[in-house]
Amino acid sequence: MLNKKEINSLAIPAILYNITEPLIGLVDTAIIGRIGEDSTIAQGGVGLAAGLIATLVWGFAQMRTSLSAIISRQFGANKIEIIKSLVPQTLLLTFFTGLILSILLITNYNYLANLVYGEISINTFNYSKEYFIIRSYGLPLSLSIALFFGVFRGFQNTSWAMYISLIGGFSNIILDFVLVLGIDHLVSPMGVKGAAWASVYSQLLMVVLCGVFYLRKTPFNFKIDIKINPFFKEMLHIFFNMFVRTMVLNLVFLISNRYANSYGSCSLAAYTIAYNIWIFSAFFIDGYSNAGNALAGKFMGEKNKIKLQLLGKDLLKINIKIAVVLMVIYTVFYPYIGKLFNPEENVNIIFKSIFWMVIIAQPFNSIAFTFDGIFKGLGRAVDLRNTLIIGTFFFFIPTIYFLDLFIPELITIWVALTLWMIYRGMSLLIRFKKIVNS
Repeated sequence: MLNKKEINSLAIPAILYNITEPLIGLVDTAIIGRIGEDSTIAQGGVGLAAGLIATLVWGFAQMRTSLSAIISRQFGANKIEIIKSLVPQTLLLTFFTGLILSILLITNYNYLANLVYGEISINTFNYSKEYFIIRSYGLPLSLSIALFFGVFRGFQNTSWAMYISLIGGFSNIILDFVLVLGIDHLVSPMGVKGAAWASVYSQLLMVVLCGVFYLRKTPFNFKIDIKINPFFKEMLHIFFNMFVRTMVLNLVFLISNRYANSYGSCSLAAYTIAYNIWIFSAFFIDGYSNAGNALAGKFMGEKNKIKLQLLGKDLLKINIKIAVVLMVIYTVFYPYIGKLFNPEENVNIIFKSIFWMVIIAQPFNSIAFTFDGIFKGLGRAVDLRNTLIIGTFFFFIPTIYFLDLFIPELITIWVALTLWMIYRGMSLLIRFKKIVNS
């Protein structure tokens, strides 16, 4: 039997630091909505820029997954010594990757915005640029924080990341109020710039805290060994495959957004509400997937396939239970959820017509997220990459394209997303059974 306490000690802190980022985003949006003139346009511009920043961080932060997988495996094998030089080398690479990316984005934002956003008003563009340029200064910090969290997770601890995220999130909210709205006779209101600087200052605080935990709680240090660690090549290999996977994942969300936008403003608003609920649900399930990430690598290092098999069964049971609880909550509050986000009747009619798809997708999502986490811990990046590519190009894109020809409505997007998740989950489940039974 597996120690459920060990699983919960990894999963519950992971859930808490997972939901910190979306909650900060909600607070940012609410505060920017109080700046007065042009607040709606400012929200739109910040939303576009923040989404692009999140996409870039999500993609380039996959070094966290690769390093975490290697650390957890060596932790299980009691061979941490052989990767001591790998961690500072990866930290240095990550920081300079963020720095180069920051420079390229700042100097080429006009071209990037035209490519990603398409046609937007000049005011919306100006607000997005104002926010994006400042947030780009923090990219080296964002990627470094993600990598530190990967080190902690590989070392079988998600509590440190939770503490750092909560402190960083709280400081971000306080700085938002101070810098965006200002304080009479003390701080002049900075508007959108204030929201961006609040994030950068909070990230700086989080990097310092990461450094403190890293030096005091782990056996690693910042000493750079000129000789490249033997695991460096494997780490880059996992990173490359996870990066490709993440870019394909972003393609799915980009296509979904474009189709939703083509159905009109009310459909786009209804899709946005449903999508945010879908993502928020994923954070709860993903907390236990983080536990699977850490423990799978550890058990692989111990060469203990029995525990690995039990881990898959136990995590799947827990995540399906979470999915069922979410389904019950969403069903009970079905008539009211849409109105919490948007009071417009047309939006709510469309939302109610598709939200049932979000509800029935939850168990399938739980299967996919469970084995996503386990395969990341095993370092099986090629399997994750191939599963997502096949699911996207053979299930999601054909489904959304052909259904749109006959039913040009939001239901088309959610059918495509659900089939995509079913394939991802079942494919990884079958592969996992082959691994533990081989």
